[in-house]
Formats: sequence, C-alpha cells, structure tokens
Amino acid sequence: MKANKTISNLETKRIFTYLSIVFGIYYCLWVIAVLLPEPVGKDVYAFLSFPAVFMGTPVLAVFLTRKITKDKLPLKFSVKLWKNKKALFFSAFVPTAAILCGIIAFFFIFPNDLDFSGKHISQTYGAFGAPSEIEFTIFSMLMMGIILYIISAVCFPVWFIALGEDIGWHGYLLPLLCKKLPVRYAVILNGALWGLAHAPLIYFGMNYGSGYAGAPFSGIAMMVLACIVLGTWSSYVTLKYDNCMYAAVIHGAADIIGEAGDWVSLSTQSTLLGPMPTGIIGMSMLFIGAAILLFKLSKYKVNC
Repeated sequence: MKANKTISNLETKRIFTYLSIVFGIYYCLWVIAVLLPEPVGKDVYAFLSFPAVFMGTPVLAVFLTRKITKDKLPLKFSVKLWKNKKALFFSAFVPTAAILCGIIAFFFIFPNDLDFSGKHISQTYGAFGAPSEIEFTIFSMLMMGIILYIISAVCFPVWFIALGEDIGWHGYLLPLLCKKLPVRYAVILNGALWGLAHAPLIYFGMNYGSGYAGAPFSGIAMMVLACIVLGTWSSYVTLKYDNCMYAAVIHGAADIIGEAGDWVSLSTQSTLLGPMPTGIIGMSMLFIGAAILLFKLSKYKVNC
C-alpha cells in the first residue's frame, strides 16, 4: 500500500514538473514579450513562435522531468511506423479528410468567401515562383485540395517537426494523466492543457489574427477546443497503438491541410468560424470524429 502511494506521488510530481517547465518557458517569454518595448518584444515573440523553440520545449521538458524524477520508464514512441500499416494509413489520411470536409463545409455556408482570383497564394508564394495572376474554378480548387491532401499524408519532414510537441503531450504527459484519471477525462484535460500552451501565440495573433470578437480571449478559448478535438485523435492512436509517432503524423498532416482553406479565402468571415480547422465550422467534421473516438476509447484496455 505504501509502495503504491509512493509511486502515485512520484507520478504526480512528474506531471507537475513537466507542466511547470513547459508553461514556465512559454509564459515567461510571453510576459517578457508583452512588457518589452517594440521591436524587442516582437523579437522575443518571434523567438517563442519559432518551431524549434515552441515545438522543442515539450521534448526538453520531458528530458528534464525524467532527469529530475529519475524516470527510466520507456516512452510511447517508435519511428517504425510501417510495422502497423493500418495505424499509419488511419493517422495519415482519416483526420485530414475530416479537416478537408470541414473546409468544404465552411465554403458551402459562405460561398462568397471563396477567392477565385488566387490573390492570397500569389502574395504569399510569389517569391517562390507562384504566378502573379491565378484564376481558379470550383473544380481546380477541389483538385488543389486533393493534391495537398495527398502531400500532407506523406510529408515525412513535417511529421518529425510536429513530433516535438507530441512526445511531450501525448507520449509522456498523457500516460501519466491516464494513471490519475479515467481515460476520457485524461484525454480531454491533456488537450485543454495543450491548447492553453498555445495562449502566448494566439495572444500575438497566430491562427486568428486580431480583428475578431473577444480577441484575444475568445481565440485562446477556441484554440483550447481545437486542441481537445485534434488531441483526441492523437491520444486515440497513441493509446491504442502505444506510439506517439502516429500522433505526430496526424499533427503534421493537419498543419499542412489546415492551411488549404486560408489559401482560397477572402477572409471576410470571423476566423473563429473557419475555414481553418481552428475555427468552429472548419473543425466541425474533426469534432464529430473526435466524439466517436472518445466514446470508443472506453472499450479498449489502455496500457498507460
């Protein structure tokens, strides 16, 4: 009995150590960026938002937490994705299909927001060879979405960029939370914490900009919801297949396909709605899938 209590206390210590490191780094840089005058404050924000810093912090937190708490248990991580082709196919194609359907749903509701002139793509990617004038049709937009969908599913480098976050949130913290809470609650809490970790970025305009109702707090709340939704998919594959690398596949593919809606949008609607999957309509199909997976999680014997 005493041994079990000692183990439980150690798990609690690991949870709070990990969270203290991650939020300590993110939020300290956030406060510094707010307090310092421009352009220094913007430089601090740019440093925080740099992928190697933001996505690398959870990995650093895992490393430090394991050192501090003498944690030698194996992580739920392996790069040998091909060992389970079903899991790889699911992770690479199913969530991104839901995101693509959410984007289509947004433009079905707001057809006048479609940018047939390709202005955003020309301005953003003109330096990389995109033509200065592009004329799209519904068919060409769908084809572009399908091509991007396929690219997102096989874009290996992006998987490994996203892996930094997923090792921390899904490979390390999630199993610890599962030992303290029922699996469903652990998954939801893990997603909420992951979303709150994005608060500094949302505050400075990432994903939602600044001209939406209730900014920046409504954007932070929406990001928490988005991370709970996407995090449910990531948690499902991590717990079912005992490997957070599948979560990184979902995360990386979602980051690519999620941009598709913004490329062809005139942005006349609130970013809280979409078309990106960080908006309520953009994530609608992803949300339905997450609800199904959350229900299915209770049917599996989870080895945390």
